[in-house]
Amino acid sequence: MPHISPCRASVPVAIALVGLIAATAYAIPSTDIAWHSVLSVDGVGQVEGLSPAGDLLSVQLGHRADGGAVLRVSFLALSEDVPGTLARAFVAAGRPRRIELTVSGGAAAEPARTLGQLVLESRANRYVAEAGAKAAGWWSVPGDPDAVYLDLPSDPVTDGSWHLRIATAQPNGKGDVIDASFPADKAFEAHCAFVLHGNQGIGYTDVLHGRSDDLEGSGFDEALQVHESLGVPGNFHMSGTLMTAAEWAARNGDPVDFNAWLAAGVTAGWAGMVSSAYGQHIMPFVNNEMNDWAVAIQAAMVSTFYGYTPKVAWVPERVWLNTSGYPSSGVNDWIGDNWQAHGIDGVILDDDVHLAGHDNHRIHTLSANGLRLIPRDRSFTGNIIGGNGQASLDILTGLAGSGVGEFRIAVFAEDWEAASEMGGWASIVPNAKETYDWFIGKCSTESAWLHTWKLADALVNPNFNGDTFTPAPGTYGEIGGGNGYGGGDNGWYTHWAGFIPYANGGDGSGNCGGGSGNCKNYGTLWNDAYAALLAAPDNNVSQAGWYVLMTNLHETAWHDGLGGPISGWQHKYSAHMKNAMIYAEAAHWANGEYATTTDAYFSDIDNDGYQETVIHNDRLFGVFEGTGGRLTHLFVRGAGYDDTAIGVDNAYWADTDADYNDVNHTAAFSEVSPDYQHSGYVTAIDLDGTTVSVIMGHEEVAKTVSLTEGDSHFDVTYRVGPATHWIQGGFSPSLVDLVWNAQLDRVWAPDASYMGFRNPNTGMATAWVLGAGGASHQKEISGTLSKGDEIKGSGVFQLQLYAGPTSAPDGSGDVAELRALADLLVDTIGPGVTASRYYPLNDQWVVEFDQPTTVDDVTGLSVAGQFGSVALPLATTVLEAGATTTKTFVLDAATAAAVEALIPDGDMYPALVAGAVSDAAANGNAALTAPGAVVIGVITTAVAIDGHIQAAEWDGAEALADSNDSAWTASNEIDRLLVSWDATYLYLAIDGVVSANSWLLYLDVDPGTANGQTDLTATDAWERGAVFTAAGYAPDFQYGCYQHQSIFDGDGFWELTSPTTTQDRSGEITSAFDSFHTFGDAGGSEIAIPWATLYGLGAGQVPTGASIALAASVTWDPEPGGELGGDSVPNNTAAALPTIDAAWTLVVDGDGDGLPDLDASPVPDRLLAGARLLPNHPNPFNPSTTIAYEIPGEAATDVRLTIFDVRGRLVATLVDARVTPGLHRIVWDGKDQAGQAVASGTYFSQLKWGGRAITRPLSLVK
Repeated sequence: MPHISPCRASVPVAIALVGLIAATAYAIPSTDIAWHSVLSVDGVGQVEGLSPAGDLLSVQLGHRADGGAVLRVSFLALSEDVPGTLARAFVAAGRPRRIELTVSGGAAAEPARTLGQLVLESRANRYVAEAGAKAAGWWSVPGDPDAVYLDLPSDPVTDGSWHLRIATAQPNGKGDVIDASFPADKAFEAHCAFVLHGNQGIGYTDVLHGRSDDLEGSGFDEALQVHESLGVPGNFHMSGTLMTAAEWAARNGDPVDFNAWLAAGVTAGWAGMVSSAYGQHIMPFVNNEMNDWAVAIQAAMVSTFYGYTPKVAWVPERVWLNTSGYPSSGVNDWIGDNWQAHGIDGVILDDDVHLAGHDNHRIHTLSANGLRLIPRDRSFTGNIIGGNGQASLDILTGLAGSGVGEFRIAVFAEDWEAASEMGGWASIVPNAKETYDWFIGKCSTESAWLHTWKLADALVNPNFNGDTFTPAPGTYGEIGGGNGYGGGDNGWYTHWAGFIPYANGGDGSGNCGGGSGNCKNYGTLWNDAYAALLAAPDNNVSQAGWYVLMTNLHETAWHDGLGGPISGWQHKYSAHMKNAMIYAEAAHWANGEYATTTDAYFSDIDNDGYQETVIHNDRLFGVFEGTGGRLTHLFVRGAGYDDTAIGVDNAYWADTDADYNDVNHTAAFSEVSPDYQHSGYVTAIDLDGTTVSVIMGHEEVAKTVSLTEGDSHFDVTYRVGPATHWIQGGFSPSLVDLVWNAQLDRVWAPDASYMGFRNPNTGMATAWVLGAGGASHQKEISGTLSKGDEIKGSGVFQLQLYAGPTSAPDGSGDVAELRALADLLVDTIGPGVTASRYYPLNDQWVVEFDQPTTVDDVTGLSVAGQFGSVALPLATTVLEAGATTTKTFVLDAATAAAVEALIPDGDMYPALVAGAVSDAAANGNAALTAPGAVVIGVITTAVAIDGHIQAAEWDGAEALADSNDSAWTASNEIDRLLVSWDATYLYLAIDGVVSANSWLLYLDVDPGTANGQTDLTATDAWERGAVFTAAGYAPDFQYGCYQHQSIFDGDGFWELTSPTTTQDRSGEITSAFDSFHTFGDAGGSEIAIPWATLYGLGAGQVPTGASIALAASVTWDPEPGGELGGDSVPNNTAAALPTIDAAWTLVVDGDGDGLPDLDASPVPDRLLAGARLLPNHPNPFNPSTTIAYEIPGEAATDVRLTIFDVRGRLVATLVDARVTPGLHRIVWDGKDQAGQAVASGTYFSQLKWGGRAITRPLSLVK
């Protein structure tokens, strides 16, 4: 059996109860009048055409402090500013301008005489007394807006007996009459109670404060305001789940503490609390133990949160069924015996279903055990919610005038959402809130005869006692009535119970999809979870499981109307009942029942038919989902404690009916950017004695999570490549306590070396420990009952995830247990090889590493073939200086020949001796032997397509240089376009750099023809607003390269098949780009396109006389907002980007033989627009570098090329002469004017020509 209170010494005990008030007679706000008796109460809203201002309600006799007799005459309404049918009644009456009121009568032995006459005039939508009324003895009280007062000439009490007639008359002849007497001929008395039922789950909700479009006219707070301001008691039900949601909101920024407001109302006497079943499941369909648990928990929460001992309960959806007879399909429990053992003496049921045939204004008794049955008056409730307040008031006036009103009570009981115009109710009952407020106002002003009750007090008033019987089974009519829940013998439940959810392999329609998953239906899943929890040891972990199961049974089997489907939100709850199985199993571990202390294994622990990965030692028990490789659940145990650390399955699953992350559920190790949190991970397990590891991989991400016996933390290593990755984890330490206290305190190291959250009531904490492992903090995240952190890292980084008890933070914020871990956590992993390529064209071997790497011993690297290996000689040149993720080794002729001799034998592999390379923390690589996982790719194009634009490779190519003219600064600049070809490929290069942007190249393969596109403003790939206006230029292909220095970077090649459509031809080309600027100014995009792709004529074939034309531009992203801008090549002649009005044309087949010309360089058709200072090479450099510059024109001109340091001081003059047009190169040897070697650092080359100056940075390293 589950216990009913959380295992928390820190959960607040019940506040001492204040005395409860019973029926309350509230003084009308007329200060000094003592009311003696109610002389009459009249029906209202019964005369067609009668204005509410002429519709008499009640007559009362009172006395001033000086003893003078006063008559109070009240009306249905004296203001037209009223809701619903009242407002329409004013219109139906023609809005009379005047209403006459006459009071006549006198002592019984005397003839009637006129005691007072008053004309009520309509002014500004309100009826007020005409001038002079006060002098005639008439007056009013500001706090009593629907009544007038008349001073009587003598006192009926002294006279002994009076008779009175009060009459109204409208110009249309309509009026109302009350004949009254003193003493009154009967006791005019009526009783009512108001119950508002809130049943929202644990999650964000706007019901507490209202809709954003009507904050002042909606929300649960509106009812509290009116009850509090008028002192009229109400009965309020907050489901246990909503209580937690409100508590969480109050502790996380909600300025109005809703629970505290209600608790204050209990103390002040205007709030009574109603209990129910925790989680609001539909009770008859589950087992008796579950119902006992839910009723006990709910009652305990009401007592704890509000200091109120509840005596009355709301039956969820008022579904009361028997275990036999009709309707009983699916029924497991008769719920009549689940209340009294937990202090509940009465329940609210429906007058027209369960209690039909019995007085709906009396409180009856269940024959089986004495449980009290409180009728919900359907008409009384429905009229108020529907905006017909006068009809509900007429029910009470009828009771008051019946002579037995003191023995009757009318109960309004409705969804709080309806009374507050929330959700769908806003359009269904648009006057509900205003009518409710108006009615509570009437209960206040008419309190002399109209008494409002707390139901707990009404239960013990013997006057209200009714019959003893057995209620009829069923629910309210809108969801089935006497035919059971959903109609058709509980059709909603039976349909739902047989439904197979998507998470268990369902096809979306409730049937088995026939693929993976165990295809268990909802009915089986809740039963399995129940049985598992019942068999589990009773501890904090299993108790958390009970909350998970019962919460996800919320509104069990709810459908979208009779005959409609299961509601979408219902699936989100129901699909997660199975997760209680995880808690049940972890409870056994927490109880010390596992024979193996430290282990990892695959198991369907959540009963969905899919394998999860379980990892545990003697301190931690974790569960990983294969989807996303996420740690969805984490439990802790130790001396004197067992608890939860990660997992909040009882919070509403707002965005998913599967095992995915959503706004309230963010599992640890969730890779959110790139977004792999719902991608399939390949998982492996490594068992190594007292340490076990789970290794998970997807795309470029590889993460290893290890756990060692005795540790309260996971040791984690991430390998993600050069791009930054962002990882999230949400933490919920001590879930049961969070349900009751909703409190988490921030854990934050002063040096940001660890961060997380701690439950101050239990001391349990969950935290990332980053230390000096290479990761850093990004931001805090939050859901309901969950808070956590997003961290980030690139390359290879290490971290820990801690869970367990900690001491409280000290004065500086440090937590001792976490500080000890953080101080010991350092980077210990050296570089690893991720990819490798060899280029026979230029004898270069490229090795990619998983983190920035420095070559310490070049001889420790070798190329291993099938039958031998070639080690790099000591003199091998490494192009990249410093620590980079890419290393390019330039092989000498002998080494290159030896490597190329290995190619015919099969795959080649990189091999490294230990310590050949190292990372920024001086960690050397582990030995890499062949054969291994990385194969060296052999690239045989005439240009090494690697994104490294090397001069030797592009010698002889045509170059179209661009001036330093980017509108988006030098970080988004195209320096030049390069074009070359051989018999097989067209080679293109965009030489330049973009930062957090992209570039596009547009290629016309038949310029001057009608083919191609000139308007790409609606294209389906890379739409960037491009329009082409250069004569004869209509691109047939486009190359796009997205370069945001992130893992999302990529490029592709598309054929432009129409103005709006494209065909992806990326798989036919070879391309590479340098998004991360690894090659500095020598980086860019390199592309090799087969001639067959461009012309479709076969390998090496081109149309006779073929030419090509091209243009390129930088662009910002994304589509459809992004467009070309910043810089383009060639420069536009007049138009502004995204229009391109210039193109560069080259002849491919000058001799007309249908083959690309190989004996002559392609010839550009336009001159350079200006001088160009090209990137120096190499850069960084030591000891010298080559600077290239290009001079336009047809004659020699004055040129000056100089070197400056960062302070602007002249270091060296390289050229100061007249220079002929063309491309020139000069070597700077790293020395100043005096021939002395300069220090390492940043320098600038400056080219002056034609009154203009162009500058580029250079980096000298030593």
